[in-house]
Amino acid sequence: MAKAYVLIVNESGTEDSVISNLNHIPSVTTAFGTFGAYDILTKLVSSDEEDIQHDISNGIRKISNIRSTLTLLVDKKPGISKTNEIEQKVLDTHMAQAFVTIHCSKSDEPKVMKNLEGITEVIETDILVGNYEAICRIAAPTYNDISEIVSKKIRKIPGIKSTITINVVNNQGFSR
Repeated sequence: MAKAYVLIVNESGTEDSVISNLNHIPSVTTAFGTFGAYDILTKLVSSDEEDIQHDISNGIRKISNIRSTLTLLVDKKPGISKTNEIEQKVLDTHMAQAFVTIHCSKSDEPKVMKNLEGITEVIETDILVGNYEAICRIAAPTYNDISEIVSKKIRKIPGIKSTITINVVNNQGFSR
């Protein structure tokens, strides 16, 4: 299974329109409005990596009002997923969520992944190819709790050099 994340910066106030267009792209399984450096985070999944590349180049990047994108390719190594579809829908509705990109040494990657798996609030993790080594999705009751998890649990993992937190805007986006 091929996967990628695309972080999107769009023209101010056009998030709903961009998300609506993303919903028509076959490999886009998730699109959330975010706050911070990026406006939207999307996840693409397909049985064929070429489909993902096509959907990014000829789908996402062709949507009007998108100013820039950052593609994070997921490595073929297995990640971590702690939720099923029904549980994820509950989290999407009732919890604050964020994605955290993680930079660490490649040699520290297995230890970092093992430590992330041990953090209850980390519900999904993928190993990346490129600028970051991993991305994880966390869920907690509030954004203050998200901040605590990142600063007191994730950033304390030995080997992590830096993180970027991308907070998800509740009720703006879709997950299928």
